[in-house]
Order: sequence, then C-alpha cells, then structure tokens
Amino acid sequence: MTAMFKRLRRRFGKAGCKAEHGNLCDVCCDCLANVTEDKIVKITCNNDHKTMERGIYTGVQVKVLRNVPDEPNLVIAVGDARYVLDRRIAARIKVG
Repeated sequence: MTAMFKRLRRRFGKAGCKAEHGNLCDVCCDCLANVTEDKIVKITCNNDHKTMERGIYTGVQVKVLRNVPDEPNLVIAVGDARYVLDRRIAARIKVG
C-alpha cells in the first residue's frame, strides 16, 4: 500500500458503504458505469486505489460528461479535472 493511499485513508476514513449502511451497497447504490450523461452524482463507495489517488473518493461529486454504452470508456469531471475511466473500473465505483 502506498504512502499516499495511507494518508488518504487516514484523512477520509475507510472507503466503502459498510460504514454508511451495512452490506446494502448493491441494493441502494448504482454503479458509475450506469449513470446517464450530464448528470451529477456523489461517490458513495470506491475501493479502487488508483482512482482514489486521483481524487475520486467517497463523498466527492462527479459529473458524467460522456457515457455511451457501446464504448469501452466513459469521461467524468471531478472539479476542474477530466478523467477517462475504463467501464470495468467505473462498474466497481458506487454512486448515490
């Protein structure tokens, strides 16, 4: 585990929905890959270390700029930054 991830974990607490609402994550949350374009959502669960280091952690508002189901990637905005995420990674990030 990198030192940066350890600092993020200390600062923002443990990532995951279990702290917020038990094991009901799959029931009450949708994944980022299913969000329609031009919609702003809040991250509720992200266990991917690389995306957390980029600033996509629990509690951050994200705007989906491009999400076409036939394409392998989607484009999101986090503050002033723009990221291209693989659909498999976006499917592991839960939003509310």
